[in-house]
Amino acid sequence: MTKAKGYWKEQVDVNPAQMAFMLLPAKQKYAIFSRGTGKSYIAAAEVDENVRLMPRGVTSLTQATIGQALTKTLPSTFKMLSNLNYKPYDYNTHTGDYVVCQKPPPSFLRPHEHILSFDNCITFANGHVLYILTQAGNSRGPSVDFNITDEALTIDKEKFDKESAPTNRGNEFIFGKKSEHPVLKHHGNLFLSSMPYTPQQKWLLEPAKYYEEERGVRLFEVWNKIVNLQMQMIEAKLADDKNRFKDIWNECVRLRRTITPFVSKDKVLFMLGSIFDNIANVGLSYIMNQFKVMDKLSFMIEILNYMVDRIEDCYYKLDERHIYYNATNDRFIRDFAENNEWNLQRMPQDGDCRMDLDCDPSQPIEVAPDWGSAASFLTVQQPRNYDFVTKEVSLFPTQCIINEFYVLRSDEEDTLVNSLADKFCRYYEHHVNKTVVLFRDRYGDVVHANSKKSYNELFIDRMKRNGWKVEQKVHGGMEPPQHDKYLLWMYLLAETDMRFPHVRINGDKCKYTLISMNNTQVITDPATGRFAKNKKSERNKSISPLEATHFGDTVDKLMWTKYGSLVKKSPSFVDARV
Repeated sequence: MTKAKGYWKEQVDVNPAQMAFMLLPAKQKYAIFSRGTGKSYIAAAEVDENVRLMPRGVTSLTQATIGQALTKTLPSTFKMLSNLNYKPYDYNTHTGDYVVCQKPPPSFLRPHEHILSFDNCITFANGHVLYILTQAGNSRGPSVDFNITDEALTIDKEKFDKESAPTNRGNEFIFGKKSEHPVLKHHGNLFLSSMPYTPQQKWLLEPAKYYEEERGVRLFEVWNKIVNLQMQMIEAKLADDKNRFKDIWNECVRLRRTITPFVSKDKVLFMLGSIFDNIANVGLSYIMNQFKVMDKLSFMIEILNYMVDRIEDCYYKLDERHIYYNATNDRFIRDFAENNEWNLQRMPQDGDCRMDLDCDPSQPIEVAPDWGSAASFLTVQQPRNYDFVTKEVSLFPTQCIINEFYVLRSDEEDTLVNSLADKFCRYYEHHVNKTVVLFRDRYGDVVHANSKKSYNELFIDRMKRNGWKVEQKVHGGMEPPQHDKYLLWMYLLAETDMRFPHVRINGDKCKYTLISMNNTQVITDPATGRFAKNKKSERNKSISPLEATHFGDTVDKLMWTKYGSLVKKSPSFVDARV
């Protein structure tokens, strides 16, 4: 770093994906990048550019909740800004570049837009303001000049269009087309996200259609082909097959050139990126290690940015009514931030149950397992009289699926059962009512040759050892017919029969539950002509257990035990296959 002619010169290293995103001028920007690709730097670079291009302007940071902004987006963004020599203001020395969520000092310029309260603002010395808009609270803010949305797959797009998007207006004579020096990006948007995994999130991928419309490039087909080749390349590396590794690498490079990013005629930039774009910084050894410790599906989605699509004839008729992404305890997180003097680097990243608004600490927690020799799964639910989608008190019970846990044989710390129980207990350590209602897996009652106790008995023992009281529930008979469970889900998700509760799923915490449910196909049993669940994915070793039907089975178990008896008692019940 050197100083000359009154300005600082910084040496900043960027990877190819970051470089392309920064150099391609656009108004509407979409970065769908995997973990480790460098989304944080892009957000920081965008803030830095806005501060420099639009002094006294306003950039909105739109998030689902302020807790999400304080724990996920801002800490990493300002860590990168510190690398660009931005420093928090020091009231003792009267030096620094920004203040967080408080009135700026007199030496700071004020934004063109009149702001009554700075409680949700990060203000820079030249008067530019980063204004935090949240869909859980202040989604209607002042007029802004640009919008940044991180973790974009968690926002309600319809609400964004109605409330947040209209604030992107004003200051046309200062930064817009009517000004002396128009800023291209003025009144634009930046959406940052990992790969969407439910149909409701696919709006983030719609802008990419210009690749095919303008240049005939089928972007996602090529991208997923590259991801599959990268998986083969990693396997070649593990096998020490250098020639195969080299050949696949070169083919990936060739294919990547066919989807070189460009800006559309309408000034839209859409980009995909994965950790291989950042290999110079993280190293191949890091990628190989993640491949070894993660399950296949998690690795492909989280690290390589694989696009998961929903199958046709889905067993579960899920839609936007059933999924929510906003259940963060903002009060707890904001108090934590204030108690730490808004030091964003101290904000907790992983969290625990105290940060979950959809978990009532005074009530028991319902859990249902799916035991296996290679992997075990646990769904966490809690009935409430509140709809987390509409944010309204519900007149009848709402069955909330609030969390998920899984343990694979490859990453177990103890036995699969103990590891799964310990994961649950660590997360819910601060839960006041230490009672779990266990909806037993019938197959978990079988005692195996290498143990004196069944999986269910081992789980109950472990939970009690960790200080939890366990109440047990079980459905009558052995495994209920899939046909009847399918009909139960039709009633549950249709929401037309008052005898059944509504179902709400925390899309942020139950990612693999949703992937499992959206990838479960309903078929017709040729022998009986009745509905059945396609379970082939559980036997296919090339499919990750997380992508198979296991998580769906845990949810089935709990729902059938609680509500299955109502199916054939329902006055509207008609068995269409009899």
